[in-house]
Amino acid sequence: MLELKNVSVRYGGVLTALQNVNMTIPAGASVALLGANGAGKTTTIRAISRNLRRHNARIIEGSISFDGQDLRGLAMSDVIARGVVQVPEGRRILGRLSVEENLRLGAMRRSRKQAAESRAHVYELFPRLAERRHQRGLLLSGGEQQMLAIGRALMSAPKLLMLDEPSLGLAPIIVSQVADVIRSINAEGTSVLLIEQNANMALAVAQHAYVLELGKVSLDGTSEELAQTDVIKHLYLGHSGGELQIDKPKTGTVPVLHAWKGARGR
Repeated sequence: MLELKNVSVRYGGVLTALQNVNMTIPAGASVALLGANGAGKTTTIRAISRNLRRHNARIIEGSISFDGQDLRGLAMSDVIARGVVQVPEGRRILGRLSVEENLRLGAMRRSRKQAAESRAHVYELFPRLAERRHQRGLLLSGGEQQMLAIGRALMSAPKLLMLDEPSLGLAPIIVSQVADVIRSINAEGTSVLLIEQNANMALAVAQHAYVLELGKVSLDGTSEELAQTDVIKHLYLGHSGGELQIDKPKTGTVPVLHAWKGARGR
């Protein structure tokens, strides 16, 4: 569905943030993009969503295609209309508007019937939002705001949902709930690109993952494969010993990452 070929991005004509990045997201897949701060994760998502210009950056080489169509030269609104929707880092909901009003903004291009169906689906995924539908966004907790940001993106019925650091600043129990929702969204057929520093959560949700280091893809493979590499264990999962195993659940849900007893600390 989405393919990046040899994509390089430069900021201000000086700083090369991405260099020859190749990435593929098949239809219906859930893919994670891992890396430390400054690795180029957010730049990648900006390049896909055509949001580079406002950050004084541009693609200097390579191509990005979605459903076989080249995204270069399109405006952000055109990319969204094609079904590529981003949940930005920091949530960026409109705090003065209610939950319901924030959701309506996500369905501006859709009919009233379609918007109503999507809103009902969002409330089914996030019952807490249904309870607070008339409450202002600024009065929601951090976890509820993240739910609202994801719900707003779902209002446009995306084919590809891109989430930029959805676990950032959330308590572990809320991170687990967000992960469950991402699994549900993917199981319903929506492709997912998950941008994360939290490799533990990302590898538990995604079937495939890429690792960015200094703007280059240093590793890629299935979640199970990457969980066993020393790079992931030591740099991203914080383990200095022992082994990691991803157990495939029998219920058809996404594998959950576990640490064996030989591992020490986080």
